[in-house]
Amino acid sequence: MKKWFVPLLSLMAALVLFMTFSLFFDQNIPEMPELEKPVQIIMKSRERKPMDFWEVATRGIVEAAREYGLEYEISGPHFEKEIDLQIEIVNKIIEQRPPLILLAATDYKRLVPSVERASELGIPVITFDSAVDSTIPVSFVATDNIEAGEKAGREMKRLIAPRARKEIAIVSHIKETATAIDREAGVRNALEGETIIGTWFIDVEQEKAYRTTLELLENSNLGGIVALNEAAALGVGDAIAERAAQDEVLVVGFDNATQELAYLEAGVIDALVVQRPYNMGYMSVKSAAEFLLGNTIPSFIDTGSILITRENMFSREYQELLFPVQNAGHPE
Repeated sequence: MKKWFVPLLSLMAALVLFMTFSLFFDQNIPEMPELEKPVQIIMKSRERKPMDFWEVATRGIVEAAREYGLEYEISGPHFEKEIDLQIEIVNKIIEQRPPLILLAATDYKRLVPSVERASELGIPVITFDSAVDSTIPVSFVATDNIEAGEKAGREMKRLIAPRARKEIAIVSHIKETATAIDREAGVRNALEGETIIGTWFIDVEQEKAYRTTLELLENSNLGGIVALNEAAALGVGDAIAERAAQDEVLVVGFDNATQELAYLEAGVIDALVVQRPYNMGYMSVKSAAEFLLGNTIPSFIDTGSILITRENMFSREYQELLFPVQNAGHPE
């Protein structure tokens, strides 16, 4: 009897503890009011390749919606460069009168009339990832992209200091999207005094970034490239690897697609500014739920970014951030 009594007692105690924590957790998430229609989440892009970023962000969206019992629908253009299509999608959704719209805007200025129309109809808008040029949205959930750009610029400045080749190029994604505007501003702030030869836009096409980089490599004074998103960094990395130019041209990129991390480890890319897409997706939906519950939410929620190098990429503290497929979970 004694052999099984103590384990049984321990099991019962663990079960009681689990039930207590479960009850406590459930009580901490208020019950959502019943909505006549689902919340509408409008992405910049529904394309998942090569953009691992949006796949991870969607996991955060799904988890937060599950926890809050929030019904939602996701839509958006197939590609981020399809700005007209996103505007059309947004306008159609507005006329359906959803309870709230979460919008990752493809264009900083051109989505403003749509947001104004939503406001006229009493539809609250929360922007995430990419803002619009308006004070109408009740909150903006995103990386502080100016700060993130400054991190990339400071690292490039540090790395290029001892080099003979001093010219730096910026390879960006979409000309009028807020993320591109702010990251470039941050990079240029940090690289003040350095020689920046220009900015090239690749329309979120890895192949275009690759071709652009091959042309840039014809410049014998080129010493560094700052690539402002995942597709740009991958295309730049492809060209650098093909030409074996990693000893001549430094690369600082954004995001943490699997191939980017492989290029970082191999020395093709020298550093990456890594965002927290799971946090962004999770916090966007959490903010929407809190707003619908009548709670005040911050006007800006910074989901953070980290500078990752070969020296710290395998640090234990960054494993969940860099390898989210294996380590999906709650936001930090």
